[in-house]
Amino acid sequence: LFIYLFLVLVGGEHLRKSVKTGSVTLAYHSIYGMTIQCTSGVIYPASLCIYSPFNDVILPDNTVAFIEAKASVPVSIPRDHVLLKTFLLIPLQGAPLMRAISR
Repeated sequence: LFIYLFLVLVGGEHLRKSVKTGSVTLAYHSIYGMTIQCTSGVIYPASLCIYSPFNDVILPDNTVAFIEAKASVPVSIPRDHVLLKTFLLIPLQGAPLMRAISR
């Protein structure tokens, strides 16, 4: 399931993961915790995973971004999080809340 959405990113973490395929390879990701609310009102925990080079910085809190992601929904939901693996991330410039307040 591919989804397209605008999100406000807050509280990201930069993580390193060892991937073993014959030899040890390191992969780096930025992870953002979030929730997904269905039209029925049910809320599920989720994690947004963004591939990130080892020297990359976390986006500042309250960054608005357009995201294309693949959703992986585990059978054990809600015990385990829905994983959104990001394929496209476009951070938008400016602070929409500040523009709305200043008008």
